[in-house]
Amino acid sequence: MQPHQLEYFVAVAETGSFTAGADRVGVVQSAVSAAIKQLERGLGAPLIERGYHRLTLTAEGEALLPRAREVLAGIDAAREAVAGARGQVVGTVLFGTLSYTGRWDIAEVLQGFAARHPGITVRMRQTISGSATNEADVRSGALDLALVSTPATSLPGLTLTRIHGDELVFVCAPDHRLARARAVSPADLAEESWIDFPTGWGNRTVVDAAFASAGVSRTVRTEVTSFGLARNLVCRGLGVSIVPRASIAGDPVIVSVPIGLEWSFQLAVASNRRISAAAARLAEAVEASAI
Repeated sequence: MQPHQLEYFVAVAETGSFTAGADRVGVVQSAVSAAIKQLERGLGAPLIERGYHRLTLTAEGEALLPRAREVLAGIDAAREAVAGARGQVVGTVLFGTLSYTGRWDIAEVLQGFAARHPGITVRMRQTISGSATNEADVRSGALDLALVSTPATSLPGLTLTRIHGDELVFVCAPDHRLARARAVSPADLAEESWIDFPTGWGNRTVVDAAFASAGVSRTVRTEVTSFGLARNLVCRGLGVSIVPRASIAGDPVIVSVPIGLEWSFQLAVASNRRISAAAARLAEAVEASAI
């Protein structure tokens, strides 16, 4: 059993694809396939079921995955120990981010971090499934740290540090009945046709909680994952939405009305295991950039 075999196996398991796994580790797909076949022969068990659309792990593969992560983490820790003895910080950090971070500039943060820590590689993954996915992946070890958007101040297995927040506003077309309102509440919006984000996204969680607390039900007819698309649908009178104010700042053809809610995101780090020195440095940089 070789470290690179475990690395390739973890990459394929986490991406669900030999192609994407090969891209992650920077080798050709045939090398990844060959290494995993060797690993399966060495262990005497199949690890991956090769489906038409997406790969799945066998029971043996599911059992191996957390152990493989532990082995790779141990190897990284050994490298860090040697580098630390020389006064260096090296390593790779798996960092999950969100599709929207408001006025917080992630590119600027990473640019400054790369200049200060040239020995640290940051592998960043932007979630397309919302904060719930990032939360689960930090708990499992698939990510070292991640940005998550949740109204909770604490979550099981995670340590949260607030990074940025923005006012949530109700948005509608200029000819909507509430376009001239100074403020609205969930009770005012019960009969609207809603454009919202999927369950598991932080802004959706905040809005759902507010309506549930008020005892008001609503109908989400359209789910999107883009604030730009939500804005275009609202402008054309196809529904209403609630979005962070910064996402529609300066838009002349959309009306925003305060609703008394806030969207925010936090940095999530696992609370039940040690993170690497490299991950700790990135966490410090993200936390120092909070606005």
